[in-house]
Amino acid sequence: MYKIFGFRNDEYLGKVGIVEFSIPKSGTYAYLLGNFNAFNEGSFRMREQRSRWSIKIELPEGFWYYAFSIDGNYVLDPENEERANFRRVSYKAEIKANIAKIYSGEKFYHYPSVSYLYSLGHYTYIRFRALKGSTKKVFFVEKKKYEMEKKAADDLFEYFEVKIPKQTKLSYYFEVHSKDGILHYGDFEVDLKEQSKKYCVPFWVFDRVFYQIMPDRFANGNPENDPKDEIRFGNISHHGGDLEGILQKISYLKELGVNALYLTPIFESMTYHGYDILDYYKVAKKFGGDTVFEEFITKMKREEIKVVLDGVFHHTSFFHPYFQDVLKNENKSKYRNFYRITGFPVVSKEFLELLNSDIPWNEKYKKLKSFKWNYESFFSVWLMPRLNHDNEEVREFIKDVTHYWLRKGISGWRLDVAHGVPPKLWKEVRENLQESAYLIGEVMDDPRLWVFDKFHGTMNYPLYEAILRFFVNEEINAQEFLNWLELLSIYLGPVEYTMYNFLDNHDVDRMLGLLQDKRKYVCALVFLFTYKGIPSIYYGSEIGMDNTKGAFMERSRTPMVWDMEKWDKELFEITRELIKLRKTSKALQIGAFEPIEFKDGLLLYKRVHKDEDILVGINYSKKRVAIKETPKQVLLGHLDGKYLGPFSFFIAHSL
Repeated sequence: MYKIFGFRNDEYLGKVGIVEFSIPKSGTYAYLLGNFNAFNEGSFRMREQRSRWSIKIELPEGFWYYAFSIDGNYVLDPENEERANFRRVSYKAEIKANIAKIYSGEKFYHYPSVSYLYSLGHYTYIRFRALKGSTKKVFFVEKKKYEMEKKAADDLFEYFEVKIPKQTKLSYYFEVHSKDGILHYGDFEVDLKEQSKKYCVPFWVFDRVFYQIMPDRFANGNPENDPKDEIRFGNISHHGGDLEGILQKISYLKELGVNALYLTPIFESMTYHGYDILDYYKVAKKFGGDTVFEEFITKMKREEIKVVLDGVFHHTSFFHPYFQDVLKNENKSKYRNFYRITGFPVVSKEFLELLNSDIPWNEKYKKLKSFKWNYESFFSVWLMPRLNHDNEEVREFIKDVTHYWLRKGISGWRLDVAHGVPPKLWKEVRENLQESAYLIGEVMDDPRLWVFDKFHGTMNYPLYEAILRFFVNEEINAQEFLNWLELLSIYLGPVEYTMYNFLDNHDVDRMLGLLQDKRKYVCALVFLFTYKGIPSIYYGSEIGMDNTKGAFMERSRTPMVWDMEKWDKELFEITRELIKLRKTSKALQIGAFEPIEFKDGLLLYKRVHKDEDILVGINYSKKRVAIKETPKQVLLGHLDGKYLGPFSFFIAHSL
């Protein structure tokens, strides 16, 4: 069941409910799951309280989907009959879930929290919320009277917004027109200079375009460091890529135009992907080791390319020395509370005998999966035991590792399985780091509990979900797509501008492979580069690399193709031009988003900053469409008079 213990005004999110979720006790451990943590174990561990598992969290008002995990098993709330089918294309979730309705009963709402009032670029943005169907018009009154535009709607509310030239101080109220008459709401005074201190961002991120590399799959610069021993999953193994290989391709990165790199884990591990870390303080020998890393950072700084590393702090490797100490010394190990151990022995004698046998890794790994073990792990994978984030030593360990590599010259972190780690821990990590560090969390669903004072942004899976539904599945039209965009904007406020946006990455299929049509892919790519947030390219997508057959997450991880005869050179050139435009346009980086026409398959919008006015048109349909607003100068793409051809685009100056 869930109980609401009251509401409060949060300085970031506006009104939040204090909610207790509980379920009759069974099993040995329990977690709360929901779309607030992508239904992932780890982040919201429940406590035993009067023969029940219980936890209190704070959630913004609205409808939330939830369930529980008991001893790793998915369990619905038996005391809440409100259930629905929950679906996310982006992380392949199709499940039955309970619904929690978090609502204070307040028909109208505004509070000068960061998501409801903020300045960015040339404008100050003000938001107002009303119960669905309760309002005809809303006006923002501050010296002048401005009619607010209805921006979006969710299950409960409608949201209104007005933007005005950037202010330093505001004294204002709202005039609400409803069927019951006219209401004056609030009397607010805000110092926007103080307000801006609540959300500080490293400003270097705004003109960056990221390029994601899986080092093992990019380029083999030194075959002598290729690993000899490895854990193999089926036919999946190392390909020999390393940091020296990336260094040898700097000229390629410069030609493409990217100016920030996100590297998947480069630390000592036994797998090619590196998400099973053995030593957090050493760069893997297979990638060149610490000496090559120092050279790598020095040269990237010289080229003004920022480097963000992948931090894995939800779990470690089974073979990490700390976990090996637990295996050896069991209850007497000083690291027994470093992990989520559920009993001793941690693994059976038969498990260890098989593990240490001479059977080939491919066969051994499959057999080991059939054993039971007494510890929590990442997605029930024995190789990746889960850390105990309640342990102060674990928290200090994470803070020390993140700080250590920033001192070594990196510019930020992408935190793996961030939604499986308590948000409060990420807040501690953020407070421990310099303000110039860019923190991105892997949060695969609603990111509101994970941003503002935790991450500067998350991997933008909510935007990716909308992209999949519009561009790939074509299950929503342009109007519905716009509502999705505007709702995300309402929820995130200024954070939307520092989200890490993508069309594909190492955990999902390549977009071009999903679409099987270069014209469609280019339309999606143009949207990515002209919308709010930090755009990224996954290695090889710029040359037309497709998915391969095989296991889901492996389809997009094939080695980079360096044979130029196999490249799609037209796609490379389009990508290069989009990167160049994005890096030089303040309107695309921090400008206002102004939708003009979102109808059927047509997306027509502006990005505006001071005197720069960028007009973007994307026709995602089989029909030729007329454009209402004639641009002054087309920068990219093609417009035939006032007409935009099927599955085509243009980007232009409109002033």
